[in-house]
Amino acid sequence: MGHLQPPIVPSRLHRYRSLVRNAHAIDEEIESVLENYIYCADFSRMNDPMEGFYRPSKLLKGSADYRAILRDITNSKSDVGIACFSETDENVLMWTHYAGNYTGICISYSGSELLKGLSDSASLVRLAYVDEPPMIFPSHAQNADNAAVRILSQKKYNWAYEREWRILATVGKVSLGRAKAVKRISFGSRIDPVHRDKILNAIRGTNIEAYSMEIDGYDHTWESIAVGPRKRTTKRKTPKR
Repeated sequence: MGHLQPPIVPSRLHRYRSLVRNAHAIDEEIESVLENYIYCADFSRMNDPMEGFYRPSKLLKGSADYRAILRDITNSKSDVGIACFSETDENVLMWTHYAGNYTGICISYSGSELLKGLSDSASLVRLAYVDEPPMIFPSHAQNADNAAVRILSQKKYNWAYEREWRILATVGKVSLGRAKAVKRISFGSRIDPVHRDKILNAIRGTNIEAYSMEIDGYDHTWESIAVGPRKRTTKRKTPKR
């Protein structure tokens, strides 16, 4: 019998972000980068209305404690937060849907650093794309938390173009500890110059690279931006009288 190998984490994972989703979006994104955390949202806030569905097997339906099992799985799903990433930063639809019609950014993370920074209670998973919700058997239902991870690691095949990976953790801010996971911030071609300058000023003095997008026909082209060192502020002394 062969061995099932786990997926290889890509060298880079990319997170498309809108800066106009609310009045504080840009401050939230800057804070997450500088304070080294990922925000994981409740699965019910995902844009896919089919998120979280599953099929109980006949054996599971025949369990004496079937209703209690369903309740435990529902509670576990509600406790799981999701942060979404892609294997590519060049997806036109994702720049449109998740980065405010090219007015936002794409934050690129080191896959290995991202994994290293997560606590043991968090999971980094590659999504499976299929044509039916996942089947849950009694063996899966023995641990409601594991069942929730299994359910939230699968989507309908129509979403396969996203090439998605996910962090599954507690809802809210998930610390990456000392891991230096953020490697690059890419600006969409329609970004507000004020937003662009605010982010560049925030990352001065870090090792984070910045790139500006231009549209060339049907292609994206990228130009590196010199971020530079953090500007020093000098205090003016008040003359003595």
